[in-house]
Amino acid sequence: MPSRRPSASGPADAAPSPAALFAALPDSFQTAAVDFTAEPFARLTYAYPARPPARLELAALPGPMRQEVAYWLHTLAVAGERVNSWVLAEWVRVAAGVAAGGGVSSFTALSVEEWVAAARRRYHDRHRRLPPPSYLHNRRATIARLHAALTLACQGSQPWWRCPVWDPRHDRRIPVREHEPLEGQRLNFARVSPAWLREAIQWYFAAGLSTGLLSWSSLPGFLTYLGRHFAAFLAAEGIDTPVLVAGPEAGIRPVALRLAAWLRQQRTRSGRPLAPPAIGLIQTTVSGFYAFMADRRADAARELGEPRWAGLTEAHARWWRPGEIASRYRGAAEGNYIDPAALSRIAGHVEILGLPRGQAKTVVVNGTPRQIRGLGDEQAMRAFLLAIATGRRINEILMMDFAPLSPVPGLDASRAAETGGPAARLRYQQTKIPGAPQAILVGADVVAIVAEQQDFARALVRARDPAAADPPYLFLAWQANTAGRRHYRANTLNGLLTQLAAALQVTDATGALVDFQRTHRMRHTKATDLLNAGVPIHVVQRYMGHVSPEMVMYYAKTLAETHEAEFLRFAKLRRDGRPLEMDPGDVYELVQLDRHTDRILPNGVCLLPPPKRCDRGNACLTCDHFATDARHLEELRAQLAATEELIQARQAQHRHRTGTEMGPDHVWLAERARELSSLRAIIAALESGPCGGAVRGAGVPARPGQPVPVTIGKKPEDHGHAS
Repeated sequence: MPSRRPSASGPADAAPSPAALFAALPDSFQTAAVDFTAEPFARLTYAYPARPPARLELAALPGPMRQEVAYWLHTLAVAGERVNSWVLAEWVRVAAGVAAGGGVSSFTALSVEEWVAAARRRYHDRHRRLPPPSYLHNRRATIARLHAALTLACQGSQPWWRCPVWDPRHDRRIPVREHEPLEGQRLNFARVSPAWLREAIQWYFAAGLSTGLLSWSSLPGFLTYLGRHFAAFLAAEGIDTPVLVAGPEAGIRPVALRLAAWLRQQRTRSGRPLAPPAIGLIQTTVSGFYAFMADRRADAARELGEPRWAGLTEAHARWWRPGEIASRYRGAAEGNYIDPAALSRIAGHVEILGLPRGQAKTVVVNGTPRQIRGLGDEQAMRAFLLAIATGRRINEILMMDFAPLSPVPGLDASRAAETGGPAARLRYQQTKIPGAPQAILVGADVVAIVAEQQDFARALVRARDPAAADPPYLFLAWQANTAGRRHYRANTLNGLLTQLAAALQVTDATGALVDFQRTHRMRHTKATDLLNAGVPIHVVQRYMGHVSPEMVMYYAKTLAETHEAEFLRFAKLRRDGRPLEMDPGDVYELVQLDRHTDRILPNGVCLLPPPKRCDRGNACLTCDHFATDARHLEELRAQLAATEELIQARQAQHRHRTGTEMGPDHVWLAERARELSSLRAIIAALESGPCGGAVRGAGVPARPGQPVPVTIGKKPEDHGHAS
């Protein structure tokens, strides 16, 4: 079972009264007046330079409501959240007026919509007109947060999974992982209908979280598949029973086939048909859900108070036969690779992410110089640089520990910058694949980026509290994080990258825009570059954190056109050094390098047609199917020297054992002599020059240098984000 974060606050096992909640608060929160300019309330409100915080006079409220406000303010302090003090003061006045009319002594006595209606009436009575939309928008969020916190506290007498809204940030009973990418995501089950499906989904999710079979990050998608798509199918079919059929003789197969046909007819909100991968996910989620319920049908009937669940049969656990689930294939991955020239330009302008919003940088966009204003987020800049340099998933970077680096035993890190080798081991949060590696070797550039971000994060938390300890995460959330305990959100980074991509208009070699705000493309690019550089597959597998080489080969297929262009750059030579008469394009098609990697040799390629098999062992240099080019010149030179040394060693052994020299007609020496002759002819042809050039097409352009180094000042106190 995955490790769980420690509980910090949340409802008790029994539903407490407002008085009990109030009595459990620290003395500093047991007050009838709230001064947001003094601790402990100063960090609970947003700071506006032109307007000082409001002062809450809670004495105008009934006792229970006064206690509820104090309790909610304490939950904000525990969660590291803030509130607009002026909006809260307005709600205190509205609540006091409603309570004065009698019948209301708690914020939970009315729904959120009823409170909003009361605020509209008060506004109309004061101004003789209806409030503008902005008035309701700004105030609805505050009363909704207050109402949700109190409702959660009042539901402590029932199991947590029966709550209509799941909020792991405030309800510590929910067993999420200690490091959860979507820890701020809330799940609302209230809109799921019918009730028997809603309660079953909640029970299924709770069991999955408790046992570790499901993670919180997967639940929002599962709720969409089951609570929206499957529920809509049931409504369209008029099905209102968990067994889905009128009787056992009807069978589940017709329902499964109708569901598949119905999904293919559905449209997204943009009007497009559901993509096959989405249909496949819905099918597998529905079948997995019913397999779970069928296996526990007696428990489900008892726990949910719905005896119809006991009517499930083993057939409900088998929805689909082989080939009936829509393809999960998402298409070719070539578009996920960013070529070196485009990536170099992106990295060269990544400084804009961290540049203060009041400054701008001149960038040439489509041939025209433009002033691009800074986005004011140094953390986003460094996180993106780490994504480029390491190829980690973005949440693995954003959830890294504050001190993620450790030394490598026996490694001289001081020379790493000079040699370009590894300087330290970087530890990251692996939350996607259990048991996968959680550390990689990194160079001095990554070490420098981490050190800069450590200084920034430390200064950020100590600007609020000079005695604060180092935060738990290296990258810190800007909002709802006054305690410095929450990690930076991926959605925040993606939003900034979207703005940067629109401003830079980076294009690839074909002139197409590079969609680099999808940060997972940095991972595809890193893996592909490693493979193109000749790094062995098992090393790439370990570096990328994959559990199988099949996933690595997915990246190996992402650059078929680059493979071909690289292949066509050089003229091919036969074993005797003469140019190959075949057209290089035909050679590429013959060996099919994108599918038959067994035709790739250490020092060339094998031209044996794929349907045929080689029976010559390692005698490639004497085979007419062998071809090579200038890319392998160094390997061929090394092979020549090694072969000459081997011949000398074998001749010495033969002389020692027999007392005679190994004659030129010796079977082993004759074969080695043919290899030497082939090697010398090939090397001579390659060194002469003409055979090494491009034979058709533009080939692959020269790769640009390393990204431009970025240095900016570290002034977290001047950051423009609200927190």
